[in-house]
Amino acid sequence: MQNLLKSVRVIGDPVLRKKSRPLVFPEDILYIRTLIAGMVKALDTAEGLGLAAPQVGESVRLFIAAPDHLEELNGHVVFINPEIHPYGEMEKREEGCLSVPGIYEVLSRPAQSTIKAQDVRGNYFSLDLDGLAARLIQHEVDHLDGVLFVDKLSPIKKKLLKGRLKRLKEEG
Repeated sequence: MQNLLKSVRVIGDPVLRKKSRPLVFPEDILYIRTLIAGMVKALDTAEGLGLAAPQVGESVRLFIAAPDHLEELNGHVVFINPEIHPYGEMEKREEGCLSVPGIYEVLSRPAQSTIKAQDVRGNYFSLDLDGLAARLIQHEVDHLDGVLFVDKLSPIKKKLLKGRLKRLKEEG
């Protein structure tokens, strides 16, 4: 697994389009710990706010958030088997993705979300979030479902980005 964790996967990699499998406690605990350690290094290197397991080649339902960036997460940085419920007014905000480097577009998402997930020990927790924290968890859970933020853009924006996305896929 260590070779898979050296870099973030880029659009065009098939793992980014797979629906991820749930993790099981306690059976997967060593795998989870190893995966998280690699993901933390990858996220630190890439300087992002969050990173989902598929972005490092692992098709499992786990994502991490960069520590010290979003106080609303109440210290939670590991989200395993997350379930989210987005709600509230739609909010437009620029979004980018480590797996779609160099592309930033305004995207509408619900302004709030409730998340229920497990921590690294398998304990359940839930959070009610808004703003950037709500957007982050929606973005990362999309990754776990094989969806990239560019999939949610309007047909016109997709058409305008077609050439750039094609180059990213080819360079992958």
